[in-house]
Amino acid sequence: MPFSMAVKTLDYTPAWPTYPSLWMGGYCGATRGNQGQVDRRLRAQCVVIDDGAGPKVMLRVDVVSIPRYVHQAIRSAVVPLVDDNNGNFLIIVSHTHSGPMIGTTRPSPYVMMNLTPADIAAIEDTTTVFIDQMITLVEQTLAMARTPVTLWYKEGSTTIGYNRAEEPNVLTTVSALIARRTSNNSLFTVLFGYACHAVSRGNDRVFCSDYPGAATDVISNALGVQALFFQGAAGDQEPNDPHSPGQVTNLGTILGNTVVQMVNSGGWNAVNGPVTTHYTEVDLPLTVDFGDPAAVIRARNGYNERLDTFPPDDFAYRHAEVMIEQIAGEGLPRVFPMPIQRWNLGGLNILALSHEVLSAYDVKVQTQTPGWLWIMGYANETEGYVAANGVLQAGEAKHFGYEAGWTDDSTMSGPGSWTTFYAWPAPLKFTPSGAAAAGTTERLVLDACTTMMNL
Repeated sequence: MPFSMAVKTLDYTPAWPTYPSLWMGGYCGATRGNQGQVDRRLRAQCVVIDDGAGPKVMLRVDVVSIPRYVHQAIRSAVVPLVDDNNGNFLIIVSHTHSGPMIGTTRPSPYVMMNLTPADIAAIEDTTTVFIDQMITLVEQTLAMARTPVTLWYKEGSTTIGYNRAEEPNVLTTVSALIARRTSNNSLFTVLFGYACHAVSRGNDRVFCSDYPGAATDVISNALGVQALFFQGAAGDQEPNDPHSPGQVTNLGTILGNTVVQMVNSGGWNAVNGPVTTHYTEVDLPLTVDFGDPAAVIRARNGYNERLDTFPPDDFAYRHAEVMIEQIAGEGLPRVFPMPIQRWNLGGLNILALSHEVLSAYDVKVQTQTPGWLWIMGYANETEGYVAANGVLQAGEAKHFGYEAGWTDDSTMSGPGSWTTFYAWPAPLKFTPSGAAAAGTTERLVLDACTTMMNL
């Protein structure tokens, strides 16, 4: 199957006044605003793959997260350009915590950083600039001349992190898809992926693409082509200590050199096409059905109690304020939407899972899927963590309940957990003991992945 490709890189590193806000995302309740300092530039990159039946587009961005409404704004503009097929457009973010905050919903800038209405409005204005830039980048890449290429896939291995949620899984696979020019077999571009939180720099106010950017630089400098990083199921994968600017270079060099060595050696598997794509969304339930009026009353009483328990300058207090406002207004959310996407390139499947999925999903899906499978996380939108049943059961017993979303009460968001910062009223539904039962988070996600892979 003949392929053709186009690749374009945009340095979108925010600067005032083009970007009205330089508030940064990540690190929970830390109030962080960039003041013009940049270490490694932030990239947005677009790749178009055409198998002769129309273009398929991947957009990857150095940013911590994209909330649902931002994803939908970009998608609604791009999908008409790719045959009106939702499956033909995929977004992946690197999850660098040293980038701008995009969006004003999940996570909540008020809950996280106690920002003023004016600051939040500035973030919304920056979000508008960001959306326009991403759409323009896709349009420009689609308009480029495409280079005939052959595609090749290979997996390597390295270790730059550990499992912070006290789970046994440490993901070490390095996935790589390379394109070579049909005309002379020279390298055209490198797509590579790994699963680890992009927080090796640590908590400061400097824009930086973190270890994915450092690895990209190593690959591009060594091979002379554009390289694109795609994050994996890194919700519980933490980079090795110390978290520092030097560690960005250290870990990025390890990962980048692994990819360079893979490219310079044999063992590549031909990807033959054609490309088929699928997109679906699964509604994950919360532990509480907020369609039940009695449950809403209990939630309101519980969050009112938090207002009496926590001081006003605590993020748990602000979260309780937001929950009570939602109860009095539009109502509490009843489901947690989760987009799932599959690209089948003929010999290679890419399964893209939204949100901060934990490594257990990579392990479980890999074991039940034959052939080459590249699992990506942080796909399309990131509105919270999606843990497997064991972590959800454990609550505060594992990593303070951060990835589970609850501490001492599974019917409420845990103070200091992801459900607080992402402004959800309760954690995701789980089976309290034993294996995941039908209708709970792990079972719904794995069943949806199985269905997707069998299409």
